[in-house]
Amino acid sequence: MKRRLFLLLFMGVFSTSFAQTFSVEQVQSDFKFLRRILEEAHPSLYWYTPKDSMDRAFEQVFQQLNRPLSEKEVFYLWAPLITKINCGHTYLIHSQPFDAQKDDTFWLPFQSQIIGHQLFVKALGKNCSDTTLVRGTEILQVNDIPMARIIEVARQNCQADGYNQTFKDYFLGLFRLEETLNDYFGLKTPYRFLIKPPLGEVRESTVFSKHIPQPNLPQPTLSKQEIQNREREALEKLRSFKLLSQAPETLLMTCNGFRYDDFKTFDQLVFQTARTQKIKHLIIDLRNNPGGDTSIGDDILRYLLTKPTYNFLTFDSPINQLFFSEQIAPAPKDHLFNPKQLKKLQNGNYRRTVDGIELITPHPTLHFSGQVYVLTSGFTFSAGAILAGLLKAHTNAIFIGQETGGGEAGCSGGLTSKVILPHTQLVVNFPHFRIETNTQAPNIGRGVMPHYPIIYTAQYIASGRDLELEKVVELILGR
Repeated sequence: MKRRLFLLLFMGVFSTSFAQTFSVEQVQSDFKFLRRILEEAHPSLYWYTPKDSMDRAFEQVFQQLNRPLSEKEVFYLWAPLITKINCGHTYLIHSQPFDAQKDDTFWLPFQSQIIGHQLFVKALGKNCSDTTLVRGTEILQVNDIPMARIIEVARQNCQADGYNQTFKDYFLGLFRLEETLNDYFGLKTPYRFLIKPPLGEVRESTVFSKHIPQPNLPQPTLSKQEIQNREREALEKLRSFKLLSQAPETLLMTCNGFRYDDFKTFDQLVFQTARTQKIKHLIIDLRNNPGGDTSIGDDILRYLLTKPTYNFLTFDSPINQLFFSEQIAPAPKDHLFNPKQLKKLQNGNYRRTVDGIELITPHPTLHFSGQVYVLTSGFTFSAGAILAGLLKAHTNAIFIGQETGGGEAGCSGGLTSKVILPHTQLVVNFPHFRIETNTQAPNIGRGVMPHYPIIYTAQYIASGRDLELEKVVELILGR
């Protein structure tokens, strides 16, 4: 059955080939190179898929590299193979020349939300041709193709940690859905949608992204104060905290990605406020946290632990030298694989000695002893999911929302590189370290599960309600 689905997936792209084609020798050479870097350097190639299963998948793909292929054909042969690794940080990206063809009309003119096999409009863009697509509208078909089929194909080419599905659905909303529509099914705008409004009859709609010309005006010179205001606003979007008006003695701490440098100052201010305001309930919102610097999560943990705790069990690479370093895209020096930061272990692996396994000690004066609530979603990934796993394992935290997109057992990451394949110029996002989170939970290939799962419907999406926050308030007031 799996082989049949694989062949159907390959056949679906024959009619939509990209203009450039690659010879059999070029494609086979790149594939052998890809297989070698995965087998020799990937830290968790067989974590969720046995070696014999991966070997068969490699061979099945190679047997089909027997004729010249376009980039689209190569992509849709190799993407499902890489997805089979079940690693959220390992995925295939089109070449830079291929992506350069995409303009504003490539993207759907609305934010979407996937629930099961259904796609809903979450927020409409200003450039949408059909302004009647209200929040909660379901997209049933695109050009006579059922949306369930489109979602199925997109998921087959989308990565995740273990057997998780929630991250796939968030990742599809970023760009994989448009790639599936355009590159796999060969659909172009304007699209013919069959839609079902939340309070209306099923109807057709012609949808495309309108081009909104921007006036070619000289950029104004910003004052120092204006620059600082913009930087502050950008920082506030990443992390913020406030007293919650809906519940007494409650503080909401929001972390939308661990990509800010002032985290020690920020965390101290949060927990100092919790102390002075006599806060009993702390909500940590990680729903829009796709990860970043694990040190930020470690610092938050300091204020909630009651005893010293290690963050990770492993932070290991199978190699200490990269034979493919010349194929790695330029990156900042501190984002490069550095053999000097590794020490060899008895099992033959190499452990990172910088920004790796750390003993997290409780904060000496600002420990928070009240009840912690953590909001999660499928977009809680990488360092965001690592913090969620540590909070569940070592604090009293109550979880509300969705299964995290990142694995509870950990992930492959730490450092990632963009590896450019020599002939096709396809790019592989490649993690270097296997990171196992210090949690007692058995590894079943899933994310951190909520104590109170939240499931949205079309009506809830249309209403714009925040069901996770509502549930927290309900729990607090009911105590």
